[in-house]
Amino acid sequence: MGDAVNEQQGTQQATATGAAQKASPKLPEPYEKTTWHSIAIDGRELRYNATVGTINIDSGKVKPAASIFFTAFSLTDDSGETDPARPVTFIFNGGPGSSTTFLLMGSIAPKRIDVPDAAPVPAAPYHLEDNPYTLLPDSDLVFIDAAGAGFSEILDAAKPSLWSVDGDVAGFSAFIRAYLSKYHRWNSPKYVLGESYGTTRGAALAYRLQQDGVALNGLTLISNILDYAYTLDTSDQFYIGYFPTFASVAKYHGHAASDTETAEHLQQARAFANGPLRLALAAGASLDDATKRRVAERYAELTGLDAQYVYDSDLRVVDMRFRKELLRGEEKIVGRYDGRVAGYDLDRVNDEETFVVDDAFLDPAYSSLCNAYLRDELGWDRIPERRGFADFDWSSTEPGKGWTWWHHQPEGTKSSWGGNIPFPNVLPDLAAAVAHQPTLKVLIGNGIYDLCTPFFQTEYDIDHLGLPKPLRGNIAFTYYPAGHMLYSSKESLAKFCNDLKRFYNADVSGLADINERPVQPAQDIRL
Repeated sequence: MGDAVNEQQGTQQATATGAAQKASPKLPEPYEKTTWHSIAIDGRELRYNATVGTINIDSGKVKPAASIFFTAFSLTDDSGETDPARPVTFIFNGGPGSSTTFLLMGSIAPKRIDVPDAAPVPAAPYHLEDNPYTLLPDSDLVFIDAAGAGFSEILDAAKPSLWSVDGDVAGFSAFIRAYLSKYHRWNSPKYVLGESYGTTRGAALAYRLQQDGVALNGLTLISNILDYAYTLDTSDQFYIGYFPTFASVAKYHGHAASDTETAEHLQQARAFANGPLRLALAAGASLDDATKRRVAERYAELTGLDAQYVYDSDLRVVDMRFRKELLRGEEKIVGRYDGRVAGYDLDRVNDEETFVVDDAFLDPAYSSLCNAYLRDELGWDRIPERRGFADFDWSSTEPGKGWTWWHHQPEGTKSSWGGNIPFPNVLPDLAAAVAHQPTLKVLIGNGIYDLCTPFFQTEYDIDHLGLPKPLRGNIAFTYYPAGHMLYSSKESLAKFCNDLKRFYNADVSGLADINERPVQPAQDIRL
C-alpha cells in the first residue's frame, strides 16, 4: 500500500513541482505550525498538541540537502506543556521513497480513517474519527516523510546520496538527531517503528543510530522485508517463504481442503514448506515424477490450487500467478497487499495483473483524507502538493535518477562481497544492533494474509540472524488477521495497539510473554 517491494505506483509520480524544484536549487526555510487538541481514551480526556513542520538535513557535500516533513503528536498537561521524559516514537512507511500517509492515517495516531475493511472503498467524502487505539497515552509520536515524498523536498544534487539504501538511513538518522535537539528529547526513551521497506530502513537505522550516538529502547518492524536476496532470482527460498501465506489466503476464501482452524492450517503449511516442499525444490530435475505428483497434490490441498497446475508449474508458483489463479473460477483476483481482498482483472489469462486491486481500493481514500487532515485541521498551508512517492525512476540504475540498492554491511559480517552487497540484506545490521546493545528489544509484526512481505520468510530471516543464544530472546513475534497494512482491520489494530503497549512496558526478559511464534517440530536430520 504505497510502501512495498518494487512499488508499482511510484513509477510515474513526476510532477510539475519536481520540474520547478529542478529549476530552483534552494530549499524552503524550516517551518512549523502547532495546534491543540483532545481525545477521550477509556473515559479519560487526554490533551495533546500536533505539530506539522520541516527540518532541513545535510547529505555529504550537499548542505542543506533536503527539507524533511514530519507530523508530531505530543501529550500535554492542562497548561499545554509537554513532558520530555516521555517516550518518543519515530514512525515511517517504506517504498523506498514513500510518504508516511498510510501509517499516519490508519494506525496509531490520534485520528484514524474510517473505511471498509478488505472491501471496495467508495469515492469521497471520507471520514476521520478519533482513534481509540492510538499509542499516544504511552508515547509521543513523530511520523516522517522520506526525502522527495509527501511534503518533504530534496535538491537534485542530494538525490544520488539520499535515494540509496545507506544514504536514506543516514538521512533518517540526521533527521532524528536534529529533532531530538530541536525539541529537547535527547534524554527521552526512543523507539522506531517501520513498515515494509521501512523495516529494511529500520533495522539498518537502529545500528546507524548507535554509531551516531543514539541508543534505541525498542524497535518495531511490521510487514517485514529484511533480506532482498530471495526476491532477486526467485530462488527455492522464494517459493518456500511464500507458501504458508498462500495457504492462509486459500483458507480465508474457503478454497483449502482442510477443515482445521486457521492456526493449525498454518502449522501444517509451515511443516510442508520447510519439509517436503524444500526437499522437492532442492532436488530440481532429479526429483522423480511420482514424488513430484504427490508433492503437487499436497500443495494443492493446502492452497486451493489445481494439482495439475502446481505440477505444470514445476512446484514453483510465483505470487502473482497464485493471486490470479486462486479465484479464477469466480473471475476475480486477490490482492497483493491483503489477500482477503478480491477484485476484478481485465485480462484473466495474462500472468500480469491489470492493477493491484487492494491498492486501488485504498490509495485514493488515504491520500485524499491525508491532504484534508494535514491542511484543513492541522494547518499545513505550504506548497508544493503532497506526493505519495518520490519521483525517481524504478527502471534506472543511474544514481540520482533511480534507487541505488547497494548496501554496506557492518564490519565483520560474513560476506563474499567484502561487506558491500548489491542489494539490501540488513540482517547483519539488526544482529549488530542487538549485540552492541543487549537491552535493545525488537517486536516483529506480520499480517498472515500479506502477499507482499510473507510472514514465513520473516521467520526464516530472524532464524538466520546468527545471534548468540542469550540474545535470541530480545526478539518477539506477533501475528495479525490482516494483510500488509496490518492495522487496516479494527480487530487487528486493537491487537496491535495492545501488543505495542505490552512491548513498551516490558524489558527484554518480558518479551517471552509477548512472543506468539509457534514452536515448530524438530527437523529429522539423519546422517
